[in-house]
Amino acid sequence: MDRTNKPESLRYLSVSSLAFGILGGAFCWWLPLGMIFSLMGLLFGIIDATNARRRSLDFRLSIAAIVVAVAALALDVVIAALGLQTVTFGPLPR
Repeated sequence: MDRTNKPESLRYLSVSSLAFGILGGAFCWWLPLGMIFSLMGLLFGIIDATNARRRSLDFRLSIAAIVVAVAALALDVVIAALGLQTVTFGPLPR
């Protein structure tokens, strides 16, 4: 089975980027974990968008995943700046 000339109909990096972006938004109350998920979603989305543009494939799902990851990262940063997180690693702030 030759997979070199077959275009990919479903790119797993874009799906995982979207999933990590959604998880980053869902775990915004847990500060380091939400930021890590959001950053991973952003990184995977940028990598997949770059690969899709090089191969002349459709990259709309990658762009949507990047937007979701950036929105989740912005939510994480706002929650961190206001100190509204409920779970943190390390000692409790005074």
